[in-house]
Order: sequence, then structure tokens, then C-alpha cells
Amino acid sequence: MREAELPPASCLRDYTFADHDGFIDDWLVAGPAAQPVDLSLFPPDSPKPAVARALHTAQSEVIHPPLQFAQALSKDTRPTWRIEHCAEDHFVYGTGFYATPHFVQVWAYTALETESGWQGVAALTTNGPADVWLGSQPVFHTAHFAHQIPQTHSFDLTLPPGRHALTVRFACVAVRESPMAMALQLRDCPTLRWLLPTPPVWEDSREDLERVFREAFLLQDTFGRRDPLQIHWPEGAPLERAVSLRLERQDGRIYSENRTEGRTLSQVQLGSVYQFPQDEYLIRIMPDLQEFYVHGRRVERQFPVYLAGNLEYSRTHYGTYAQRRREALHHAAQGKGHVFHEIAKMELNLWDQVQWEVWRDCLAMVERRADCSDFYLTGLLGACLRHGERPEFDRAVLAETQACILGFRYWRDEPGQDAMCFWSENHQILFHCCETLAGQLYPTDIFGNSQTTGEEMQRRGEQRALSWLRKRAAGGFREWDSNTYFEEDVLALTHLADLALSDEVHEMATVVLDKLFLGLAVNSFQGVFGSTHGRSYAPLIKSGFQEATSGLGRLLWGMGIWNNKILGVVSLACAENYRLPPVIEALARDPAAEIWSRERHAGMLEEWCDLEDGEWEINKVTYKTPDYMLASAQDYMPGQPGYQQHIWQATFGPSAVVFVTHPPCLQEDGAHRPNFWHGNVRLPRVAQYKDVLIALHDLGENDWLNFTHAYFPVHAFDSYYLQAGWAFAMIGEAYLALRASTGARMVRHGSHARRELRAAGPHTAWILQLGRKDLDGSFRKFRDKVRRLRLDVEDLQVTFESLRGDTFELGWDGPFQRNGVAVPLSDFPHYDSPYSHTELHAETMDIQFQDLLLRLHLQ
Repeated sequence: MREAELPPASCLRDYTFADHDGFIDDWLVAGPAAQPVDLSLFPPDSPKPAVARALHTAQSEVIHPPLQFAQALSKDTRPTWRIEHCAEDHFVYGTGFYATPHFVQVWAYTALETESGWQGVAALTTNGPADVWLGSQPVFHTAHFAHQIPQTHSFDLTLPPGRHALTVRFACVAVRESPMAMALQLRDCPTLRWLLPTPPVWEDSREDLERVFREAFLLQDTFGRRDPLQIHWPEGAPLERAVSLRLERQDGRIYSENRTEGRTLSQVQLGSVYQFPQDEYLIRIMPDLQEFYVHGRRVERQFPVYLAGNLEYSRTHYGTYAQRRREALHHAAQGKGHVFHEIAKMELNLWDQVQWEVWRDCLAMVERRADCSDFYLTGLLGACLRHGERPEFDRAVLAETQACILGFRYWRDEPGQDAMCFWSENHQILFHCCETLAGQLYPTDIFGNSQTTGEEMQRRGEQRALSWLRKRAAGGFREWDSNTYFEEDVLALTHLADLALSDEVHEMATVVLDKLFLGLAVNSFQGVFGSTHGRSYAPLIKSGFQEATSGLGRLLWGMGIWNNKILGVVSLACAENYRLPPVIEALARDPAAEIWSRERHAGMLEEWCDLEDGEWEINKVTYKTPDYMLASAQDYMPGQPGYQQHIWQATFGPSAVVFVTHPPCLQEDGAHRPNFWHGNVRLPRVAQYKDVLIALHDLGENDWLNFTHAYFPVHAFDSYYLQAGWAFAMIGEAYLALRASTGARMVRHGSHARRELRAAGPHTAWILQLGRKDLDGSFRKFRDKVRRLRLDVEDLQVTFESLRGDTFELGWDGPFQRNGVAVPLSDFPHYDSPYSHTELHAETMDIQFQDLLLRLHLQ
């Protein structure tokens, strides 16, 4: 951009580098702009770089000069410029989830000003291809792809004296989860200013609004029926400005509105949770109505929240299976949005309420081969097999469904290139299930994509399904105890157990279901699947209310809550040929004073289905009492890059959970894996013995955020204290003491205020001691005793004397020792608990509780 094209000085907001470490933290941003891509036109072995090369342009396509709210681009995508203030991670985001392939771009603009000129090094950090222009001159281009953790590239930059326009365009080829982040740092540049072109007419008003919105915070983002639905402002800085607050559903429907009218308020109530339908909502803070008509939603802040509605969370068993089954189906039938709501209506014989347009929308998604098509095609196939002959089933819709099923792509070796995921454990069995059931449904038809008959499809699907089932029966789940993907496993397994014509497939699916539900029962506490998880997402670990397994637990043994994760629940409720064995339901309700469980899951990867080969293994433990549960993955790949693994958790109830992670960014969306709460950039070394846990974090060199942090939701505790370096919490008759070796501070401002303990530094040891009133007396006595315990930490070498009189030692290398004796962290039996002792790859598995016994044949 030429100097003459810069906006006039009257339209520029002034920022400096103070306290920004050289990062530009305020930008005019446009996008993301997404362009659909047909991957079949590009090389199958490396389509993303080929797409990026084909669609790259040398010009930025920005209309000059940029100005807030003005149209940004010369092409017909029409995004407009908006101001974005980076959080402390310095990133501008364009992250999204794309069910079909897209080429996505984001533009960021600022004006740089220097009196004496500057020459130095700039560092650009992105997930994918990016370009930098100074004025209209390109100064840097990178074509790299770093799917999850962004990469940094440095380049020389020269700024003559004066003011200069700087534009960054960053891009990604989006297939399913697509993290996009950009940060720009000018190293050793203390005198530089940056300026943003903005309309001057209401600038003072906007800055005041931004401050008010920035200071607002929630104490929680998941609200149970009895929780106060409130938004807060900091102590000493109450809200004094007139603003409007709205509670809106995701479709824009308004459920509550509050105008503050300039009153001095430290909190604002938006209603009672039980008044609103169960769903995901947005709390919006906006200008007061008079200002709103001037500014619109150009200035606002949004808080995503989840409300449980009028449903009560069940912590104890209730009712019969038949009663809970009908309750589950009615709950699902009341929902809207996807085909499983309609399947629930069919099962309840509510044919007059079935919305066939929802079914057709699902068909359209499957025909596009969008990501997760296998989830919904499984439901379509099951409904057709169960109800397709009924006169109430719309004949035209049935014919459209047949065409969709016959044209689908059932495995990655079939023709086609799309966004569907075939390689992960849950997707594998869903595709095999779809292939099996589709072949059964249309045995003599020709499937267009594979050019094979239904009978051939069925045989191939059964063979692939049996391969998957035998691995899980013998060695367990690679996505161990996943409170996300167990729902999808149950979706596939219930359909195979209920509808597969092959006796062998039916029997093995039943065995694997029994094992899955045994793990869910043993590793749950009051309906919360508070285990370590091979894969999870932030909303599902911060609260039991949103767990995808919560409805399964409520259906099977009466603990949990119905929520919007209904695929597994509806599938299980529709299955006539599977019933949970009584011994598993009984042990799920076992109120034993102490349960110590160890498990090992292991197996071999195969290229044809996993896209890699080699061995995998997880050793995990769970300690459960009537007051709490503590679970962890033992010594799991310490120091290696993490993904969605949830390594440990202490669980006291549906909202009261505590865990520690190493985050890469401040985003919580599911496309970042890891993100702020789920997963770890580098996996810790963790060792647990019953009520004591030690977690060692080595963040490596140049970690982006340089901290680990604990989820510590004070709203869910009856009492808490920060004393002598320890964070104490009391929940009912359970006690917790947590300490970081480098010191942990409570975060009191921002999106995670009073829910986060943060410990800075590249090497941090976290020490956890749990207690109970029955063992440790009052909460005061517990705190006093913990403060007197011996704790020595040198770098990552920990010596800790526990409340039970044991001395534990753990370092980054070497054994985990209890009283000088090594405690095994690996080579566990497959299951070792009061209910079963089964070796890995055993032929049979006995599950026993009191006078109930079940024998599973695993081979």
C-alpha cells in the first residue's frame, strides 16, 4: 500500500508496544472467507499443499484503505473489517470446523509508525500458508502446514521512518477440525506504534463499552437446574454503564433480556435455569438499546453457555430400565435438529410427529459425504431395517434413502476424496457397521461407488467389523474411556448387536458392549464418567452435564442426565436384542468404602485401517470412595506431543471436578486439539497411588504460553482456601489439597475467572492429596495436617509424605516409589479390580459382584 492510501490520521487509534513483548495485539480483521474445494481434483497423497498452491494469489485482494466496518476485499466474499484485540496468547483466530473441504483465508491489517525507522527480525506464527505485505509490496511468504501446533518463521523487515500499512493473510485447507491462528512479533522494537483505522464518530463510546465487556465474567459456563444464571463484574469495578444483556438460543431466539439502565451492579441475573429449554445458548452483552441502534452488534461480547433446563441430575439409582428407556426416548423426541430425534418418534410410534424434512436434510449431508456421515447413516439404516416396511414410513423418502445408501462411500479404498474420517477407532466400526447393514438391507442391489452387490458388501463389512471387535475384546480401546467417542462406539455396537444377521458379529458386538459398559460403570462417580480419557473435549471434562456418556449411564443404571448427546442413548433404547447384564448394573451402584482398580489396554495398529502400524498401550488406575473418585493414566508417553488425552481427574460431582493441563492457546473450541482445557501440548509424567497423585510437566523450550494450569471451579465447592501454597477445597465430606511446585495463582479476571489456578514455568510438579471426613476429621483438621506434610521438590524430583504415612518419590526418570519400594506403573492385567481379574488377551473374562457372575468369551 502506498503512503497516500493510508487513512487520515483523524481515523487512527493509537497503540504502543508496552507490555506486549513485541507482539502486535490489535488488528483490523476480515474473514474467515471459505471457498469450497473438490479434493478429487488434487493429488490424493498431498492434497492440501496442492490446493494452497492452486488458490494462492500474489496480491492481498484488500480494498484500500481499510477502515473498521468497511468492506474488506475486492472479490465477492464481502467480509468487513472488525477490530480484534488479542488475548494474552497474542493470536488472531480464524478457527472453524468444516464438514466438507474448504480453502479458508483471514486478513489482518494494521498501520505501523516509527519516527527513526527500524530494521530487525519479524516472527510470524501460523498453522498454515501465510503472506505479509508492507504497503503493496510482499515481504514474506510461507507455505507450511502445521495442523495443530502453529509454526514460527522469522524474516527480516525494514521500516523507513514514517507510517506504513502492514497486511497479513493466513490460510488453511479446512477438512474437519481446522485450527487457524496467527501472531506477529517484531523483536527488539521498543519505539514502534501501531494504529488502527476506525470511524471517529463514536470512538469514546466504543472504548468504554469494550472495557465494560472485557471485565465481565461468568463463574461457570454449564448451569444445572438450580444454579443461578448470573454474569459478574470484578470487586471494586462494578458495572455502572447502561447496557443490555440477552440470553439467546443458537438460532437467535431471545429468551431473556435485562437492561441495566446505568445502575451500579456487581452481577446481573438473567433468570432461573429451570425456566429455559435444555440447550446451548449465548449470553450477549450489548450497548443499551439507544446506542444499539447506532452501533448494532458491532460492539458486543458473547459467552457460550449450556443450560440443563428443568432436568434434575440424578446422582443415585432410580426407576426400572423400562421406565428409563421410555423417558430417554421421550426426551429425545422433544428435541429438534437431526434425524435421531425423528428415530425416537418412530420408536415411540409417534409417526404423525415425524419431520420428514429433517430426514431429507440428513440424506443431503450423507450424499455430500460430509464428516460424520457415518454417524447418521447408521441411524438411517437402523430405522429402515426396523420400520421400513411400516405403512407410516413415507414411500418417497424411503426411495430417496435407498438411493443415498446405494451411492455412499463405505471405506477409504473406494473411489472418492472427501472430508470423511476413516482412520479413528470410533469411525472404523461405524463404517463397518454401515457396510454390514447396508448390504443386509439391499442384498441384490449394486452399490454404485464400489460396484459390488449388497451380499458382497455385507460379507466385507462383517469381516472388517469382526477384526475390529476381536481387537477390542482382547485388548480394549485405544480411545480408552472416551466420554466423547464411547457414544459413537455404542451407536455402532448396539446396531450390530441388535440387527446383524451374522451370529458371530452379534455375539462379539454384545461382548464388546458388555466390556465398554463395565469400564463406564467402574470409572464413573455419581453419573460422571470422571476417568482418564483417550480422547475428550473441554465441555465434556469440565462438567458431567454435557458428557456424551451421561445419558447412557442414566439409561443403564439411573445416574446422570439426559442431554443433547442422544445418538448412543436412542440407539441403545431401540435395541431389542441387547440388555445390560445384571452384574454390571449392580456394580455400577456399589457403595463400597474403597475401590482400587487397575486396567491395561493394548494392541497392534494396522495400516489398512489405522493408517499406521506398531504397538499402543495405556495403563490406568481408578480409586473410588463414597465421597470422590481419582483416576489417571500412569506414566503415559511423558514429554511426547499430546492430542485430546485427558490424563487425570479428581471427581466429586457433576460440576465439581479438578484436573491439570498444559495448554497451547486460550481457545476452547473443539478444533484445537489440544486446546485451553482438553489435552496437553506435551504429556506429563503422572503417577497415582490411591488418594495421592503426582504430575510432572516439562514444557520444553520456547513453550508458547509457558504455564500449566488447574481447572478449579470454586462455584462448585462448599468451601475453598488458598493457604501456604496449597489450594484446598471441600465438597460434601470430601477434601482436596492441590499444590504446584512453582506456585499457583488464582485467575480472577477474564473468561476463566475463579475457575483456574495457573503455574508459570517450564518445569512444574503438581501434587494432589485427597481426603475424607471419615478419615481426616474436619476440613480445618485436614488443612492443618496437609500443611505439615513433608514436600521436597527439586526441579522435577518430588518427595512427598502423604496423610496415610507413606513417602512417595517420583522424578522425570526412574521408578515411582512408595516407602522405598517401586510401585508398578505398567504391565498391569487387562482388568484388576474387586469385580474382575483378567489378563490381557485372555480367552474369557469373569465379572463378579456379590452373587452375580458373568463370563465373557473374548475370542
